[in-house]
Amino acid sequence: MGQYYMPILGNVYGGQCKVFDRSVNHEYTMAKLLEHSWWQNPFVNAFSEFLYNNPGRVCWVGDYATEPDDFKLNVPAAIPRPNYKKVWGKNVNLLTCAPSDFTLDGKFLVNFDTRQFIDLDEYKATSVGSNGWTIHPLPLLTAIGNGRGGGDFHNGVGYDKIGSWAWQLLAFLDQPPKDFNKADIRFIEER
Repeated sequence: MGQYYMPILGNVYGGQCKVFDRSVNHEYTMAKLLEHSWWQNPFVNAFSEFLYNNPGRVCWVGDYATEPDDFKLNVPAAIPRPNYKKVWGKNVNLLTCAPSDFTLDGKFLVNFDTRQFIDLDEYKATSVGSNGWTIHPLPLLTAIGNGRGGGDFHNGVGYDKIGSWAWQLLAFLDQPPKDFNKADIRFIEER
């Protein structure tokens, strides 16, 4: 069976959480992780624009992420953590994204908790898979529950980094902060 994912976005302090239904202008986006986690995917790019010059906390939560340890995240103790019911509960108010022309070109994905960044132009140039596609790093870096369903990232370069930035403070910036370090992160699927 395939595992479906929905992202949750919180503010700097982990509050004011919003859950998105993966649609752009009410047009459905495929739900499995590797069905939508590609460079230039309309939903992922529109969602990414929320983080442009606006740090927030993000998790891409799978519907099989029900294990007790899934939400033990590497974030400061004072930050409230999301949980399964905040994303997949019965009374969750799902939001959609408006169409966007936002792109990752010339940008940096910055992690303020770890003081690291990814140069996205460099990432794109070194992360093209054998199918000619490039995986968007945000959903995989913030995924919770990966490996439990079809359509997940099961094999490839970067597997050990899946979920490593979940619920950490992230933003897309035009320049990284001067005292941050470049992270060596790439995702390339192997089939």
